[in-house]
Amino acid sequence: MRRQQHSQSWLFRLATRAVKYFLLGLAGCTVTYVMAWVFNLEVVACLMIWLLERLAVRSLVLVFCLGTMAVITESLRS
Repeated sequence: MRRQQHSQSWLFRLATRAVKYFLLGLAGCTVTYVMAWVFNLEVVACLMIWLLERLAVRSLVLVFCLGTMAVITESLRS
């Protein structure tokens, strides 16, 4: 079995992985918040709101900047 060559740069692959894991983390936080709300665990629900307000916004900006840099370098490359 031959190994395939990647046509994208390492920065583009890193950016797509970052988006993937950011969205998976966001989905996990959403499920945790809904479960805490259903089972009336106010401490966990407040913690999830704090995480989403503080960390998710900053992470989203970081992932967006990484994706923008990857798109720009890919467009300059071709």
